[in-house]
Amino acid sequence: MSSTDALASRTRREGLRVGWIMLFSALTLLPLWVWQQAREPSNAVEAVTAFMEAVHDKDLERAYSFIDSGIPAGEAAAFLHPDAIGDWDLLSVEQAESSSAFPSPVSVTIGTDEGTAEGSFTVYEHDGEFTLYDPFQTVTVSASSYLSVQVNDRIVPMPPETTWQAWYLGQAQRTIQLLPGVYRFFGGEEIALIGEDDGSSAEVIGTPLPEPAEEAAAALQVAVDDYIDDCVEYRLTAPPGCPFATDGLVDTDERHRVEEVRDPVWTVDEYPVATAVPGTGAYGEPVLLVEFTDPGRITLQGSGTEDWGTWEPFTAACRFGGSALHVLAGADGSLQLAPLGEAATDTCRGTE
Repeated sequence: MSSTDALASRTRREGLRVGWIMLFSALTLLPLWVWQQAREPSNAVEAVTAFMEAVHDKDLERAYSFIDSGIPAGEAAAFLHPDAIGDWDLLSVEQAESSSAFPSPVSVTIGTDEGTAEGSFTVYEHDGEFTLYDPFQTVTVSASSYLSVQVNDRIVPMPPETTWQAWYLGQAQRTIQLLPGVYRFFGGEEIALIGEDDGSSAEVIGTPLPEPAEEAAAALQVAVDDYIDDCVEYRLTAPPGCPFATDGLVDTDERHRVEEVRDPVWTVDEYPVATAVPGTGAYGEPVLLVEFTDPGRITLQGSGTEDWGTWEPFTAACRFGGSALHVLAGADGSLQLAPLGEAATDTCRGTE
């Protein structure tokens, strides 16, 4: 065989080999392409099934691809997070019967070891694409002694600038959004939230009382002492949010009653001994309050009048009241104090 014939034969063999490789590669990729095509929902039930499976697998990106509405972002999405998704099983997905002209709802049943829950979703179709209409669950968490909200394994601290005013005095409740599923708030009982008609839960989620650790007792005492130190800096007869005050009528050390106090100065003689006890907040919710098991001592000095003719210097022995202080528990177990909005009326009268 000539060198020319040998070269041509080798070229044909190389061409055949490349051809077989390309054909084999195409055949190998074909089942993957077909599988991917088959995975795309072709009806409402498949769309809801795919969505719920994605939520179950904590694949939020895929879950969002089946939603035909805006996706919450920023603070509103604080609990749209894998750590907030609990464990549950998808038991059934069925097309519900409907006589209306609107898309028939798709009913879903999920379950855990503690029971089952059922809801429904509205699914729209456009050009062969099936999407769910707003499956997010809106729930309201009541005010509490917590400076954070815990949903399953997700703990979100309150923003520092709104820790007290917006969380407690300003709105008393906080609204959050969740994906359908089963949730434990603050480690409490399971609550199923899934596809209600308006996509929300009208029930306000209650919060349990924090259980401060033993070492928190010392931390609470330090917090109370620091809080009182800040309070005595006020040159006012009723420092705002503080556990001592006078309404202007004072019983002095000399057992005189003076009024119209001027130039008040507060001095701590002995700090009260503080402990945290269960109580009721401004909206009827359970909270932790400060209680003084030992009242401590504080002195008020200033000038007052008995006859509205002259003002004389005086010294008065006063006491502390702790009912206006609320104990707040941080996500890390730390404790802080905040006023309940109640003002001490008088702690400097009748103390002789």
